[in-house]
Amino acid sequence: MKNLFVEEYLNIGVSRKLSAENQIVLTISSDFSGSNRKSQLYVNEKRLGEKLEYFWKSIKTKKLLALRIMFDEIDYYDNHTDMYSTPIVYIKRGLKKARFDEHEHGCIPKEWSVDFIATFSDTTTSTPILEVVKSALGSYLTPQREKKFLKILRPFLQKKEKNVYYELDFPYKD
Repeated sequence: MKNLFVEEYLNIGVSRKLSAENQIVLTISSDFSGSNRKSQLYVNEKRLGEKLEYFWKSIKTKKLLALRIMFDEIDYYDNHTDMYSTPIVYIKRGLKKARFDEHEHGCIPKEWSVDFIATFSDTTTSTPILEVVKSALGSYLTPQREKKFLKILRPFLQKKEKNVYYELDFPYKD
């Protein structure tokens, strides 16, 4: 998954799902690495689906319930003149293959973002969340960044915070 993201604009958010108290949503957002400035987004959804299936199978935790990848506009004005859609790829417990949906767009933005969204059953340990973050970000999650993320995540897991947000520093600063 790491090759979807741009390290300079990487953000991690963790929150509790509003409709279900017992679920946690992890969102990793970044500028999309395959984005061409001021152009429509063309993504090979079959390849992206295969990549998501491989990622799903590599995760060992049973707390992970679903994964989704979707694309959105950055700095746009939606005038509904250039209507087209981008894929939403998802997989969840009980599915063997990734499924596809689409997100409609009505403009050509300056840049594209990618959102990697993981849904977990409620947990008080950081291990399942950290496993997914480490697998998705690879070398972008340095030991210093991991330590800082865990420090921010701890109050959330203790239910002192409703959501937490971590923007990776680039370059890393102490």
